[in-house]
Amino acid sequence: MNQNSFVPSERSPASSGDALLSVDKLAFDRAGQMLFKDIAFDVGAGQVLQIHGPNGSGKTTLLRVLAGLLQPSAGTVRWRGKDAHARPDVWRQSLAYLGHLNGISDDLTAAENLSFSSVLGEVAEERVEVEEEALKSVGLDRYRHAIVRGLSQGQKRRLAISRLLLEHKPLWLLDEPAAALDAESSGVLERCIAGHIERGGIVLMTTHKLIATAPSATRNLYFEPSGRCSD
Repeated sequence: MNQNSFVPSERSPASSGDALLSVDKLAFDRAGQMLFKDIAFDVGAGQVLQIHGPNGSGKTTLLRVLAGLLQPSAGTVRWRGKDAHARPDVWRQSLAYLGHLNGISDDLTAAENLSFSSVLGEVAEERVEVEEEALKSVGLDRYRHAIVRGLSQGQKRRLAISRLLLEHKPLWLLDEPAAALDAESSGVLERCIAGHIERGGIVLMTTHKLIATAPSATRNLYFEPSGRCSD
């Protein structure tokens, strides 16, 4: 199993003084085998970190650790200068996580899925307008009353992406968000990410292919087959 380690010569994309998210010496082992170690990076407002690497290299596990779904073996994750895992409620309120599964119900309509998410996320009273705008942003406004089971895989993924737009969480953790997307749906994803970072948000995402984001706002982290990570 790979033992990935990444310590960039410069703690960028953002310097540690203006970073919203700061990761230092993060490690995770599974059944006594180190999957990655010494992961360190800083990310500031309006920035994207794209995480690349082969299957099994630890990309998804890294996102799950950052989301608080797994406990790291070592290291710290700081949000706004505070230990994120020591303040789990504040941390969870700051992030939106989209995994390999879309997290939507095939038996509900697109609008009903967003209404359910709105209630869980305590979106403001004007949530109907917010939900309609979210569906419009991903090109699904014409399908708001369609049962999700009948939508294409790309449309289902777009619906999952629209959930990110409901609560305006500053940090997005996206695991292979472009998987199975056609060119049109990929364009929708890229526009949503662009809008989020323009508003000062942060995006960390794993991907097997480069996703078009503003070069000046984007940094890449590579989990390499040789067992090391590099920027």
